[in-house]
Amino acid sequence: MANSARNPKKANLLDSNSIKHVLDESVKEIVTSRGFAEDFRLSNLRLLIGTVIIAVALLAQFYPKKFPENRDVLIGCIVLYPSVFHLALCVDFIL
Repeated sequence: MANSARNPKKANLLDSNSIKHVLDESVKEIVTSRGFAEDFRLSNLRLLIGTVIIAVALLAQFYPKKFPENRDVLIGCIVLYPSVFHLALCVDFIL
């Protein structure tokens, strides 16, 4: 607390993102100063799911065969993309 009195954080009060950033950084400093470590597992899981979504979209777009031959791959991508996207939504809002 003495450290924050010497070095106050400033934020633009008209910018909600700036206020959120200052609040997040303040809470992070308090929590880590009490001996707790940050856990990045949820962020890493979100990044992994996003990578899978991008890989599915790239596969659908750049599959080496033209439309009539790649019909099964496109159907698989069309089914897989919303499924993985909904998994990402569940990770964001439920966990």
